[in-house]
Amino acid sequence: MKGKKILIQYLGIALGSIIMAFSVTLFIAPNKIVPGGVTGIGNILHHLYGYPIGVVTLIFNIPIFIVGVQSLGRVAGLKTLYCNIIYALAIDMTIKYFRPLTDDIFLSSIFGGVIMGIGLGIILLFGGSVGGTDLISRVLNKYFPSFKIAWILFGVDFAVVLIGAYFFGSELALFSIITIYVSAKIIDVIQEGANYGKAFFIISERTEEISKFLLSDINRGVTSLQGTGMYTKESRDVLFCIVRRSQVITMKRAILHIDPKAFISIADVREVVGRGFDDSIFL
Repeated sequence: MKGKKILIQYLGIALGSIIMAFSVTLFIAPNKIVPGGVTGIGNILHHLYGYPIGVVTLIFNIPIFIVGVQSLGRVAGLKTLYCNIIYALAIDMTIKYFRPLTDDIFLSSIFGGVIMGIGLGIILLFGGSVGGTDLISRVLNKYFPSFKIAWILFGVDFAVVLIGAYFFGSELALFSIITIYVSAKIIDVIQEGANYGKAFFIISERTEEISKFLLSDINRGVTSLQGTGMYTKESRDVLFCIVRRSQVITMKRAILHIDPKAFISIADVREVVGRGFDDSIFL
């Protein structure tokens, strides 16, 4: 079972690396977009001197990889090296055989960011890393905890974008920032899970009936919490239940049908892992 999980992780990292490579080939590289990090440096050198983007990113990542292995461990380092080799090879192979999908800089900045975010999100989801500024930020954060990873990433990426602005103009730099932003938002969605849920807090005089409905009809676990109404000073049961988004309407209608006077509070849950929901295969 452990071997199967490791295999799935490495296949997932490979898939994410190839998807990232296509974002560079189809949108980023042809339009001189500089999405920060080592990929941004590779794209700058590619357009200035004709160097292969994949080779450049791999060369720049080697010293970062060595430092990362010493600081974060061999397992993280091995996954980073594996990811970088596939990413570099995929970029330099696909760029020879695939033409850009559009020469519109705005569309390229949006879709390049979306596809790059999907690829990087998958890599991170399966425990991998592309190295570069991501690995730098993790190493610096380990030794200087007061420096937040997000701000370190922003600082390094912003510096690369400024270099791109110097060579390719400020307008392309602005589009590059769009790519970085879109990519970051997609990564958030993937990392925090498409497995969104809704948390119900229910205060009712008919908690037993509502609980039976949740357990039998909705097939969701429910927890009874002890609460006290501060106005009446009366003890009350508060039901807590997490359901899928598709079950929200059914839940509300059923609860109000059982008890029209029920008080219902619904909150977003960013990710749900455990019994009744998808178990994580990425850890």
